[in-house]
Amino acid sequence: MSMSRQAERANLWRIFAGPLLILAASIVGLVAALVANGLGDWISWAALSVPIAAVVWGRLRRSR
Repeated sequence: MSMSRQAERANLWRIFAGPLLILAASIVGLVAALVANGLGDWISWAALSVPIAAVVWGRLRRSR
């Protein structure tokens, strides 16, 4: 049985949504760290903590 194109696209989005969001947060964090001061520093810290939080969440979820 073959999957319909719509089901195939939905499946691809499920697979790549998390990594794409982590990528976007990382890019925002790195750019904010390079070009901004003050509030930008806080934005960079928050955005660059997203990949770390994802790893911790994945490890905690896997250990259950």
